[in-house]
Amino acid sequence: MDKLTQIREAIRVEESAQRSTYIFKVARARHISGRIAVVKVTPDDDRRNSDTLSENLEGANAWWPMEGPHNGEARVLSVFPEDNELHITAVRGDLTDEESRLRIYPPNFIEPVRLLYYDQRYQELGLRILRSLDSRPPQDERSLPNPAPLTLRAQQREALKLPYRSHSLLIGPPGTGKTYTLAAILAQFLWHEPEQRVLLISNSNAAVDDALVKVDEALEKLGDGQRKSRSVRIGKNFTMARYEGREHLLPSSQELTDKLKTLEKRKPEQRDAVGYDSWLNQYENVRKEIDDHTKALMQKRQLVATTAASASFRFEALYSRFDLVVFDEASQVSQYQTIALLPLGRRYLFCGDDRQLPPVCVAHQNTQAQRWVGKSIFSLRDKFPNSSQVMLDEQDRMVEEICRLVSDQFYPGKLKLSASAEEENWKSERRRLSKKFRNPVEVVFVDDTAKWRQRFMGEVREGSAEKAIEIYQALSSEREQLESDIMILAPLHSQLRLIRQKAKNSKITNIPCSTIHKAQGQQYHTVVLDVINLSGKNRFLTEILSKELINVAFSRAKARLIVLAHESDLNCRYIKAAHDVAKLQRSQPAEKDSEAIDIGEYTPIGEHNITQIKGKLFRLTLKNGSQIIIEPTGIRDRYLKAIRQPDGKETEYALQIINGR
Repeated sequence: MDKLTQIREAIRVEESAQRSTYIFKVARARHISGRIAVVKVTPDDDRRNSDTLSENLEGANAWWPMEGPHNGEARVLSVFPEDNELHITAVRGDLTDEESRLRIYPPNFIEPVRLLYYDQRYQELGLRILRSLDSRPPQDERSLPNPAPLTLRAQQREALKLPYRSHSLLIGPPGTGKTYTLAAILAQFLWHEPEQRVLLISNSNAAVDDALVKVDEALEKLGDGQRKSRSVRIGKNFTMARYEGREHLLPSSQELTDKLKTLEKRKPEQRDAVGYDSWLNQYENVRKEIDDHTKALMQKRQLVATTAASASFRFEALYSRFDLVVFDEASQVSQYQTIALLPLGRRYLFCGDDRQLPPVCVAHQNTQAQRWVGKSIFSLRDKFPNSSQVMLDEQDRMVEEICRLVSDQFYPGKLKLSASAEEENWKSERRRLSKKFRNPVEVVFVDDTAKWRQRFMGEVREGSAEKAIEIYQALSSEREQLESDIMILAPLHSQLRLIRQKAKNSKITNIPCSTIHKAQGQQYHTVVLDVINLSGKNRFLTEILSKELINVAFSRAKARLIVLAHESDLNCRYIKAAHDVAKLQRSQPAEKDSEAIDIGEYTPIGEHNITQIKGKLFRLTLKNGSQIIIEPTGIRDRYLKAIRQPDGKETEYALQIINGR
């Protein structure tokens, strides 16, 4: 079977799998208005759609069988996964009966790519380019100059050569500043190569917005007087707030962007189905007007930025118009889609990290789907000369212990802490004040394992949901003092439904929790990871994706990682590694350290209680978040005299700071 036939087969089975995935049994349905209805759903009998109900289905088409020549139809307005509930709008026909099946069809982003593989003009072009990579001419040894206004580390500076290579890889592990590096590269390239055009593609709208705005920020730092006419964002699904003060990047007039801003400020709650439906219609109409401005600017701007899906829709307009095509988050773009888009340019820069989440593949049991849908261009790394690959190796997100855990388990020890970790602000942002959870890595065990529950439409684990909420409450004081954030991560929507329900029962509203997939690209002071499925029977998650999922989850944490696990989860090497780090931390404190208590328990300290604390050991947290052990000896004016452990040095500390005044 030749490669073109393989790709066509992969696309066929993936499309078929997606169309059969979102089928739900209706529990009840009722009208809210003439065009809007609310539908409560449960999983189909065979559980095949377990855990698929999510906000990602908003905007999808819904269909249900009816007696007579016509079936019922609607569009999904809002999804409330924690309640197993959907709001549907533009309802045609009678509502679906209880126990009948509701089919939901998300937008088909595969179709425009499939059409390219059946178009006589384009079907072989990408595959020919792919075959030619092995025999491409010698590398262009040029490199962009180091941009002085943009601070770059050693490997980031090394990456300045990549735009001149025929095809290259920029590998960016978590926290290494991959998007910042890419923005610096592109800003320099646009500045120094004004005659060359660049197409910037990413897998999601949020990633496109982030990359394009960072390029514009870098051009601003370089003092580029032409930056407002260099770049344009193609597509209508951008986040308007991200372009505050940078509206010149959008393909629209000031009047339209102002109208969009006003609408975004007036967005009603999605629970208000009638109000939200009316607002959304206005919002989408303005978006369409903005998108209509695309064609003119798409041919004029030096840098065009869009999603891979949008590039597929606009393939003919973009065809062969760019000197350099940059795939950001390339490790999440399916190989068949990347290959189809290669004819849009002459040179290629792929940025991403194949140790994090791969492209989504629903038909993962099919061989061809595994190869062409479930893998990215990174699976063909042998086609890229070593001189055309740069891996960023310094990260400034995670504290040392978390960095070492991530580095050892997922990047063979190559990831290290950057010099910026020595800065006081960096340390201050990563302080941990909780006495119960004082270490950077903790593993908290629960007694029960995962069980499939129809109510939650998937696997859940009661004990870890309760423990997650307990930890969230235990860290409330720290969050207030540090103004820090926390995120509870789980691999399944079903567990998030359980956590939200239990939080609601405990009078906690809007508890921060997310799937690991949705959290990629984010960072938080504290991450509570509920690994739930590792003790369950979900083969896809445990055997196929556990490594990438856990890497993403671990590396979201800046200051503290807490893993909720059952003892059986230690069979997973990555959970065991976290447990080993946690044990090592507990064994490291000196004997005197373990005897010390927090000095805060005796505040305010002064002449009235100095005799109670003299000669005892206390733990004192400094402004930078580090902790030391002291033995108070007396008071001098407004200072506490003490002997610092273990060096025995006599020193003094301002009572005003110790007493928190």
